[in-house]
Amino acid sequence: MSSIVRQFVSGSLLPFSYLDDILRPGIRVLMYHRVIKTTEYDQLTVTPVVFDTQMQYLSRNYNVVSLDTATKALYSSKINSGNVVVTFDDGYLDNLEYALPILKKYNIPATIYVTTDFCNQDKSHPRYKKSDKRLHLDWDEVSELNKLNNITIGSHTISHPYLSRLDEIAAENEILRSKEIIESKLNTQVQHFCYPSGDFGAREVALIKDAGYLTAVTVSPGKNRCKVSRFELNRTEMTDKDSTKELFLKLNGSFDLMHKVLHWKRMRNFKKLSFNNINK
Repeated sequence: MSSIVRQFVSGSLLPFSYLDDILRPGIRVLMYHRVIKTTEYDQLTVTPVVFDTQMQYLSRNYNVVSLDTATKALYSSKINSGNVVVTFDDGYLDNLEYALPILKKYNIPATIYVTTDFCNQDKSHPRYKKSDKRLHLDWDEVSELNKLNNITIGSHTISHPYLSRLDEIAAENEILRSKEIIESKLNTQVQHFCYPSGDFGAREVALIKDAGYLTAVTVSPGKNRCKVSRFELNRTEMTDKDSTKELFLKLNGSFDLMHKVLHWKRMRNFKKLSFNNINK
C-alpha cells in the first residue's frame, strides 16, 4: 500500500481512533525482529538510527512497561492507554549489539523470544539461510541478557515451525520442551511464549495453557483491551519506514483497520498454501 494512501486513510480515521482510545483503552505490544546497520531493506530489520528515534519518541510520549506489568494491568481493569510493550522475535545477536544499548539509554524494558535451536547455533531463521554470519544469540549471551532488569526472555519454540502443520505430540514438544530448555539454561522461570509466524489455533492455545505459560503473543494487529485472552495478545509490527509521524499513527490505532485487512488476507493465503501442501 502506497504511503499516500496510508496517510489519507489513517488521517481520515484519526478522529475515530482518538474516540475509540478514550472509550476503550488498551495496551499496544510492538513487534521487532532485528536492529542492524544495513543498506538493504528487509521488512524484519530496523536500523539503529531509526530504532533510537523510535525509542526516544516512546520514552517521551508513552509509558513503556514490561510484559509482566502489562499483563497485570489487562486483568486488573486498570489500563492506561499510554502503556506500550516492546518485544523482539527469534533472538538475533544484533538485539544485544545494537538494540540493548538504545533500550538502556531510554530505560525501556523489552521481552526477547528465543528459539532454542538458534541459540544452540544448530540452525538459523530460514529467511537468512544463505548468510555465512552468526545471526543468533548463543546461550551465554542469552544468560547475560536475562540478568538485566529491563530484559525478559521468552520462548519461541525449539525450531521455529508452523505449529498447525505438526501433529499434536510434535507441537506439544516444541511448546513445552523449549520452555524446559530455556529454564534449565537460565535457571529461571519462562512465562511468555511467541507463536512462530503467528501460526496458531485452538489446539495451540490449549497446549500453551497446559505448558504453564502466562502469556502468548501473535502477529494479529491491534491493541489489547481489558480481559483480552492473554494467550492471543495482539502486536503491532514495526519497520524501518516508521517515522515519528507513522509511529504516532500506528500507536494511535489509525492503521489498525488497514493492518487487520492485510493480516486477514495474509492468513487466508497461508491457510490455502498449507491446505494445498497437505493435499499434494
